[in-house]
Amino acid sequence: MTIGPEESGNWSVEYSFAEPQNVLAFVRSKSDFREPTWSLTSDNARFGRVAGIDVIVFDEPAKEVSFSIIPLTSKLVADYTPFVTFADGSVAVYESQFGLAPVDSLDAVSDLEGDTANIEAPALAMDVNFSSDTPIIVDGQVHEGSISHRIEGDGTYIYTGTGKIEPFDSFTVVLDARLPAWLRERFAGDLEAIFTGFEQLWGFELQNKATVMLAYKGAGAKGFSATGGALDQLLMMEIGGADISEPDPNTLSYLHWFFAHEAAHLFQTDKGVTFASGGEAWIHEGAANTMAYNLIASMLEGDGGRQFLQGVYARAFDECVSVLEDGPLATAGERDGFSAHYSCGDFVALATDGFLKRRDLYGFWNRLISQAGGNDARQVNLTTYFATLQILGATPAQRRSIERIVEGQPDDPRKALTTLLEKAGLTPEFSAGGELISLDWPDYSAE
Repeated sequence: MTIGPEESGNWSVEYSFAEPQNVLAFVRSKSDFREPTWSLTSDNARFGRVAGIDVIVFDEPAKEVSFSIIPLTSKLVADYTPFVTFADGSVAVYESQFGLAPVDSLDAVSDLEGDTANIEAPALAMDVNFSSDTPIIVDGQVHEGSISHRIEGDGTYIYTGTGKIEPFDSFTVVLDARLPAWLRERFAGDLEAIFTGFEQLWGFELQNKATVMLAYKGAGAKGFSATGGALDQLLMMEIGGADISEPDPNTLSYLHWFFAHEAAHLFQTDKGVTFASGGEAWIHEGAANTMAYNLIASMLEGDGGRQFLQGVYARAFDECVSVLEDGPLATAGERDGFSAHYSCGDFVALATDGFLKRRDLYGFWNRLISQAGGNDARQVNLTTYFATLQILGATPAQRRSIERIVEGQPDDPRKALTTLLEKAGLTPEFSAGGELISLDWPDYSAE
C-alpha cells in the first residue's frame, strides 16, 4: 500500500494486492472511526462496518482499491491514535490502522462476533510505501526521500517532519520543536541517563535500537494532559496543557516514570521473549514499575529520591489494598482494576527481590528471561516466574505469601500485603493515619 498527504489535507491510501481479493476485514476494528473519516475513491468496491468490523467488499475480485481519508488525530478507545500530530507540523502515522485480513464472505464477517482475532486466515503481508520531503523515521532509523516498511505484529509509527532528531547508541529521540524550552533542552539528556542507567543495571545494551517520540499539543488547555504507549521498540507520548509552560517537578517526574517504565519493557523483551497477558500482567508491569521508580529516585538530588518513593508507594499501597478487597490480583483486570497490575505487581516485585539471597531484581529477571527462552512459547508467565524464584533460593513459604496476593482472596488485604512486605525484609512503616510512609527500598545503583 502507498500512503501520502493530499493538497486538501486528506491522505490518500492506495492498496495493490498480489492476488485478486473478494472480502477484506480491517484487522484493527475495535473503534468505528473509519466510517466517518474514510471515503472510497475507486468504484470497484463497497466499504462499511458490519457486525462491529470494518470491511471492504469488492463487486468482482480485484487487485486494487483506494481511499481518501481524513487523518484522525484523537486518541481511540482501546487502540492507538491513527495520526499523531506535532505542534511543529510533523506527523507520525500508525501503520497498522491499514492492516487487512481476507474473509470468505460477508456472511462470514457476522460469524466473527465482532472480533477479528476469530478470522482463520492470517493478515495479509503488507509493505507500507511512503515518501516525504522531510526526514522519515521508522524503527529508530532516519531515512531521506522514501521508505518501504513491512508491517510486523502490532506495527509501529512512521514519522516525518522537521522535529529535533537526536541519535544515541540505544535510541533515537524525536522532540517536538515547539516543546517548552525548559523541557526541550533537558529531555534528551534525561532519556540518555535512563537508558544508560538501565544498561548498567541489566548488564547489557539493547540489541534493537529504540525510538522515543514526544509530541506537544500546545498550552491552550488547562492543567496537564498526557497520553502514550509502547509499540515494539517505539515509545510515544503526546503532552499538552498550560501546566507545562513553566518548569514543574511533578510533570517531569511523571514523564521520567513513563519513559523509564516503558524502557524497562524493552529490556525485558530484548532477548525475544514475550509476556503472558490477562491475569499474569502483574509480572512484567510490576517489575517495570519497581525498576522505573528506583531509577528515577536515584536521579534525584538530596532527599528528593526518598520523598519521591514515599509519595508513589503510599498511593500504590492504598490502590493495591482497595483492589484486593474485591478479589485476587489475578482477576483484577476482569473487575476494571488493571491498575493493580502496576501497584500490587510492584510490591510483589519488591518482595521477590527481598526473598532472593542477594537483593538483585535485575539478576532475577535475567534468569527469568533465560528460563522463558527455554519453553516452547518463549513466554514469561506464572510457571516460569515461580520456577525461577525456587531456583534462586526462595522457600515454599515465601512463594505461598506471594500466591496469597496473586491468586487468593485474604480476609484482610491490608494485613496480607503488610505481612508480605515484612516477610521480604522491607520493613514497612505507617503513619498514625495508616499511610505507608517508608520501606527498605533496594538501591540497585549502589551495587
